[in-house]
Amino acid sequence: MDTTHRTAANAMLGLVFVAGLGLTAYLIADSWGGLYWLFDCVAGTAAGVLALLRGQQRTWPVAGGLAVAAVAVVVARVADLPQEPGPVTALALAVLVGSGIRTLPGPRAAAVAAGGLAVVVGTWLTALPDAAGFTAVTVVNTVTWLVAVALGITLRVVGRAS
Repeated sequence: MDTTHRTAANAMLGLVFVAGLGLTAYLIADSWGGLYWLFDCVAGTAAGVLALLRGQQRTWPVAGGLAVAAVAVVVARVADLPQEPGPVTALALAVLVGSGIRTLPGPRAAAVAAGGLAVVVGTWLTALPDAAGFTAVTVVNTVTWLVAVALGITLRVVGRAS
């Protein structure tokens, strides 16, 4: 992918993040109330910025995104907030996990996949005992992680073949 295409893809991804953050903030403020929407937006913004900073052989944006998502899960549980990571954070994490699996050396790529799985498991655990783990947030996080892993592996294999 040349620089022009990468820039255009990142611009579109950035627009999706901004629109998602705005919609999520509105929906959370309308349903949950208070300032919880701000916490979700901060986590989503941090993960989104890291996703836009990703690149070949760059471990730190991926590790940072995993850390943001993991901290959001723990804070939401401890502070008795709704489940995290929210939709934008989940999308940003999926971009980071897929990118990490595609570009990082084997052991680091496996660690990225495992870190993403740990966030998904944490999300499921935070739903217990109320919803037996099965909520919209757990489904979104599980599906985005699965898609990220599948695409990351596919692009890694295709990149080697060409």
